[in-house]
Amino acid sequence: MPSTHTATRYAYDAFLSYSHGADTKVAPAVHRALSRLAKPWNRPRALRIFRDQASLEAGPDLWATIEAKLSTSRHLVLLASPQAARSPWVGQEIAHWKQHREPATLLIVLTSGTIHWDHTARDFDRTRTTALPPQMFGWFAAEPLWVDLTWAGSETELSLDHARFRQDVGTLAAALHGVSKDVLDSEEARQHARTVGVRRALTWSLAFFLVASLVFGVMAQVRGDEAERQRKEADGQRRVATVRALLAESENRLAGDPRTAVRLGLTAYRVRPSTETRTALVNALQRTPYAGVSLGPDDVGQFVRQLSHDAGVLATAGEGTLKLWDVSQPGRRRLLHRLTAPRGNVEDLAFSRDGRTLFVAATQGHALWDITTPGKPRPLPGLPGATGLNGGGFGDGDRTLATVREGKGSSGRLDLWDVAAPDRPRRLASVTGLYDATRVQMSPDGKTVVSATGKITLDEADTGKITIEHGSGMTAWDTSDPTRPRRLGRDAPWAGALAFSPDSRTLISSHARTAYVWRIRPMRAPQLLSQLRGHRADVTAAAFRPDGKAAITLDGRGGAVRWDLARPDKPHARRRLLDADLSRGEDVAFTPDGRHVREVDFRDAVASWRTDLGPGPWQRAQVAADPVAVAAVAISPDGRTAATAGMQALMLWDITDHDTPRRLSVVRGFSGNPTDVAFSADGRYVAGGDDASRVVLWDASNRRHPRKTATLRTRGPVASLAFSPRAPLLVTSGNQPRLTGGIDGWATLWNLKGGRPAQMRSYTLKSFTNAGVASFSADGRLLALPGAGSGLFDMSDPNRPRHLTWDPGAVLQQDTAFSAKRKLLAVGDSVYQVNGTSLSEPAVELPDAPDRGGRVAFHPDGDLLAEADDRGTAVLWDIGDLRRPHVAAELPPADESVDDVAFTPDGRTLLTAGGDGMLRLWDLGRLPAAAHDPKRLACQVAAGGLDRTQWLRYVPGLAYQDLCR
Repeated sequence: MPSTHTATRYAYDAFLSYSHGADTKVAPAVHRALSRLAKPWNRPRALRIFRDQASLEAGPDLWATIEAKLSTSRHLVLLASPQAARSPWVGQEIAHWKQHREPATLLIVLTSGTIHWDHTARDFDRTRTTALPPQMFGWFAAEPLWVDLTWAGSETELSLDHARFRQDVGTLAAALHGVSKDVLDSEEARQHARTVGVRRALTWSLAFFLVASLVFGVMAQVRGDEAERQRKEADGQRRVATVRALLAESENRLAGDPRTAVRLGLTAYRVRPSTETRTALVNALQRTPYAGVSLGPDDVGQFVRQLSHDAGVLATAGEGTLKLWDVSQPGRRRLLHRLTAPRGNVEDLAFSRDGRTLFVAATQGHALWDITTPGKPRPLPGLPGATGLNGGGFGDGDRTLATVREGKGSSGRLDLWDVAAPDRPRRLASVTGLYDATRVQMSPDGKTVVSATGKITLDEADTGKITIEHGSGMTAWDTSDPTRPRRLGRDAPWAGALAFSPDSRTLISSHARTAYVWRIRPMRAPQLLSQLRGHRADVTAAAFRPDGKAAITLDGRGGAVRWDLARPDKPHARRRLLDADLSRGEDVAFTPDGRHVREVDFRDAVASWRTDLGPGPWQRAQVAADPVAVAAVAISPDGRTAATAGMQALMLWDITDHDTPRRLSVVRGFSGNPTDVAFSADGRYVAGGDDASRVVLWDASNRRHPRKTATLRTRGPVASLAFSPRAPLLVTSGNQPRLTGGIDGWATLWNLKGGRPAQMRSYTLKSFTNAGVASFSADGRLLALPGAGSGLFDMSDPNRPRHLTWDPGAVLQQDTAFSAKRKLLAVGDSVYQVNGTSLSEPAVELPDAPDRGGRVAFHPDGDLLAEADDRGTAVLWDIGDLRRPHVAAELPPADESVDDVAFTPDGRTLLTAGGDGMLRLWDLGRLPAAAHDPKRLACQVAAGGLDRTQWLRYVPGLAYQDLCR
């Protein structure tokens, strides 16, 4: 074929101009046909055609892009139609072509409408032509070539296999190639023959290479598999080494930088999920008292921060700003309100102890706010006649407010105000001539006020030497009669903390790195009892626990120390609370239950700490429940009452306060030693069984005076009792001695409807088998009877229990427990998943679990399993991830066996009882939340995972992951 190249080098052989509305079908077909017709075998296309929808790249200026493509095209092919004639884009493209090219370079393909050439006028007939835009008229000197494709619109398939379409496109292609149609047809035939030959040669070549490639492929696959195995092995070794380094660093940082320690433990668990990493993360979450930090906005100019006495609200003040924040949730904060700040610089903020009033002292004013509803604060009338103030403090049941105003030298002032009626405050007394007038604190009972200052006044004497006229210190005032404050004495130096104990008998002050503990006695000067040392920086704040037996001191580096002040004259540090993310501490407070402490630093970061958290579950209380032993313990559904089955009697206990359980009543009337106890689903009835083949029912509506309602005779000594959670049904099970020796297990179902128990069914369990503990599923649909062969019953119809097929050996002499939330059944040291009325096989076996011989109980969330141990302890299994069960905690051993375990409905406490006759209550701390979802708890505590910089430092070689997103 003759060459079609000219001196100008074009990127496209043709630019296709058309109406998108009319030729969306024809335009792509023409594009494909021109690209493929007479295509040499070794080239991707015969002609390069520009069509906007197929070739146009994205750009900010569409016409500039089209104009550039027109300039690099050798021909313009117009798909003529009435729509194209009216298209402004087509008209603009034709106008550009007329301006820069010759008429011979424009080719026409008629797709619809009409074209008529007027030979006389030597132009298109404007009256009869409908398919051409106005720009086409008056340009051609002779009739141009056009191809008629008006017939193509009704065709379903347009390709080079269509004879007529191939013929018409061939005419257009010949013009674009610059050859005659005969030459183009010959070239097409020649290229087709060459393509067939090349295809055959390639086929044989490919067949040869296919065989060769199969041989070499197998060899490469073997080598690749080996390389992949080695790569995975190396990657696994690298991950193991990284995880071990992460766990070691997490352990090292847990005391001084708990936030990073938790993040490192979380990263190890996510990089390589395993029993080891999950155990380490759960343990870290249990051991650290750190509960989370919320980072503040760190507004420029803020300089006063104060926590409410219940540690639930934070007030921050600065240059014209005054904000209240809800910080009651560890690691979270929420803006409650923006208040109008008084004029001047805010010097002090003071909350009333009931949290209903906020006092704001400023250099040029002051303010009182009613914040009973923190989201809707209400301004209160100001203190009459009071001008600029430096500090304030509430006392006497929040009925009295003490304020101080600093002056030059000893010209400060102390005022006492009656704010019992917040809308009508009135002055009670004023004392002038004060030097210690920067801070003020009033005791809760209102009988003592302490004013203090941290400034020092220097005086230059006549000798030219500088002497100290006044030093920092604090002054104590007797305000038993608030109308006549009386100075008790002054102590120096002072700087930082002032905090009264809730009973008003103890005061903590500070100077430098030492805090001082004072005894406060009415009408007498404070007596120094002890000094609290060991802080890393100057002590800035202090707070007492609500019971007054412990306190927290905060230092200028954000560290805090918890002190045991049960004997204020002999204090000792219980725990140091450190967070590397905190800076200079400004205030600290306990929550009302004393279980959390919160501190705020100068950047408005609020950190929360658990103060009652030990390295594992810790004992909250213990009581003697029987002189000999306790065989079983049960908890009422509302969690208020516990029942213990001792060797001599059954006892009911009030456990509303888990720290101080109280005995309510002693229930007697058994024929033998009590062996088990259970509450009905509504908590009204309590049942007790004994070893003399008796079960007694009591109505416990009056917990102090239970009323006996029925006595049931059983086939033998009672081993266990279980009430159905959905029906008036009681199952009793036990052991019956055989005349020939040995024992048989038995179980009986009782209908309790109407208050008259009636026997429904009785079963003899597998011969020579001790009966274990029976249990119902949470919906009452399933009943597990250990020792009963298959041991599982469908109780959907309580009147017709249906024996289900199950592994006969799975339940022999084993105790059972169903999970209330998760579909799980524990049978001794095995855990089954429940699906309807069937159980998973095989069961999940607790790893390395010894034959403990005690009862089992599920935590309400189903992620912990408690197992009693006849060797004197109880074990808590973490089964939150059934693929990785592990021991989460083991309680300190007792002198005798632990025979029963039970969780309170709120999931916070575990009760144990056993051979020493003691009932013990154990606080589980963070363990339930850690077992339920360690990742979620870790993200909450640490406020996110490692950032990118930390990841590069601790996890080199692995791609960064945002673990908490």
